[in-house]
Amino acid sequence: MPRHLTAIERSRDVFDGRAGYRIRAEWGHVAILEGGGHICELALNCVPGINPLWTPPWKTIDAERYSPAKHRRVYGPPPDGRLLAGIAGHSLSFDHFGPPSPEETAAGLSTHGEAPSARWRLTERDEKQLRLTYGCRLRAAQIEFSRTLSLDRRNPVIYCEERARNLSPYDRPISWNEHVTFGPPFLESNATIFDMPATRAKVCPPNFSDKIFLQPDREFTWPRAPRKDAGQADLRTTPDEVFGHYTAQLLDPALDVAFVSASNPRQRLLVVYAFPRADFPWVGNWEERNSRPAPPWNGRTFCRGIEFSTTPFAIPRRETVDQGPLFEEPTFRWLPGGSTRKVRFAIMLFQVPEDFAGVKQLTIERGRAMIAGRESPGRQLSVRIRDFF
Repeated sequence: MPRHLTAIERSRDVFDGRAGYRIRAEWGHVAILEGGGHICELALNCVPGINPLWTPPWKTIDAERYSPAKHRRVYGPPPDGRLLAGIAGHSLSFDHFGPPSPEETAAGLSTHGEAPSARWRLTERDEKQLRLTYGCRLRAAQIEFSRTLSLDRRNPVIYCEERARNLSPYDRPISWNEHVTFGPPFLESNATIFDMPATRAKVCPPNFSDKIFLQPDREFTWPRAPRKDAGQADLRTTPDEVFGHYTAQLLDPALDVAFVSASNPRQRLLVVYAFPRADFPWVGNWEERNSRPAPPWNGRTFCRGIEFSTTPFAIPRRETVDQGPLFEEPTFRWLPGGSTRKVRFAIMLFQVPEDFAGVKQLTIERGRAMIAGRESPGRQLSVRIRDFF
């Protein structure tokens, strides 16, 4: 890192004129927004100019500035409008995943909970350790939430710990969803490769989209999903079609540490998120390719969310609780009254060769994370990692 750059820098214009922070290491940097807390940029110096995370094609604002009367024609009406006004990159869906109920909507709640629409404030900053802690208080949910990001100075690894403290005496059913969304230029049809150690999976219901080409409500084994035309779709890549759909994947119960990955060999970049499978047993695969005509999508939005989560489907909280387990796996978590829960994940960035064929396996042992490629013979990538999980 050049000497004239500050390791942790607050900027009034991290993205779309919105305030946030950049944390820099020798290998690159990560950027976050105060509005919504979104991780909006991952940068690896040896792959310059490529941010794998999604940048919406509309000009965003901090969600706290959203007014239905003023902004509904630009960002859409409640309950989605406030979320979409400020969404970017890796957002957090908490303490529910999906839309609020009609009653919650009438009371002013937004899609995916308060966290991605709240103002997050800095609580700790350590330049020497390249560590930053920020968070927000969810007033309606009565939960205090914080996230600590710390960067390895020399190795391209970002460590993240999140904590949720229930400020009320009541036990609360919650969803905790890391809504990681990738976008162009990193996201390319038939080029970007998505991998995860998933097993059983299920397609969303037919009301999710009128442009879905998968068979709704069908169960399948990742990554081969049934199409309406009687064929199969390989969900490891994204077809060059106009469509929108969502599938829920159960991660292999035999694993202690699971992962999701996205790679674009043509651009020579691989992104891996690793996390304890016990914290996040589900992965949501959300794909949007120019299928939504309403604002702010306007039929020109291409993005893909690979969302590791406690919860399989983005539905109102009551429906999540009422549906019970799916594939014998719980679909939400309890946050007991007055208690604190924490989760951890790590983000790893790699430069890969142009013939890289995706991630077959992740193993962590003896202080190294090792990525086995799908090539024949398989290539192995590795990076030093601390005992984080």
